[in-house]
Amino acid sequence: MTHEDYKELLAANAVSALDDKDVLALAKHLESCHDCRSENREWHDTAAQLAFSAEPLEPSPELRQRILDSIHRETTQVDQVQPGGSRVLPFEPARRSLWSALGSFGAIAAAIAVLALIAGLLVVWQQYRRTKAEADRLATEMRETNEKLATERALVALLSTPGAKMMELSGTNVAPGAHAMLAFDKTGHAMLMTKNLPAAPAGKAYQLWFIKDNKKMPGKVFTPDARGNGVLEDQIPASAMESAVYAITLEPKDGVQVPTGAIYLVSAS
Repeated sequence: MTHEDYKELLAANAVSALDDKDVLALAKHLESCHDCRSENREWHDTAAQLAFSAEPLEPSPELRQRILDSIHRETTQVDQVQPGGSRVLPFEPARRSLWSALGSFGAIAAAIAVLALIAGLLVVWQQYRRTKAEADRLATEMRETNEKLATERALVALLSTPGAKMMELSGTNVAPGAHAMLAFDKTGHAMLMTKNLPAAPAGKAYQLWFIKDNKKMPGKVFTPDARGNGVLEDQIPASAMESAVYAITLEPKDGVQVPTGAIYLVSAS
């Protein structure tokens, strides 16, 4: 069986609805599969909560009165009187009627129906979890797509302004697969887009630098996503608008005034 086949057995296993063969196969799979063990515990917890969530029912007043009347009739009947005046109540062997047998079958059927209902609820719950996970994944993809479209529109608008320029930043030996583009207009409004940057360690972030005549002017910090892609909007200092070098280093997450980390991306001088 595949991994998904075993996952389908978890709901039935929680209500003891598997045959011996499937129970043994599932138990062997659970020994080596952490995900299925975790989900198996969730199924058993849910089944237990459903089983104990039902409130006990008290007998109706009519049934209670019938029982009391039957006891009263038995105590008033005397078949024999023993020496000393003691009274002995007659003992009649229990007679099993068709109705009582049907009542037993009814109780069994009711129990089976309850188990089937619990199993059905567990399956529906599992399907709901899968549907929710898929909906969350689609929502995340849609959000990322909308953010990408918004960035692309902003970049197109920036490059459409008169005098706009674009610079390419290449990866250094610490990030050979990384690259970036820096677009800016004549007012210094700039957009930086990076690709394939390594993940920033905890407490660290990437920082943009404007370098002119060996003077290093700090820009903003940013953190790329899991794929190493990042977007940053910044303002280029007026003195760095012409013939400047643009670089990206790894620094403390709040940024620094003087670069301390290695250079990951740099433009041509």
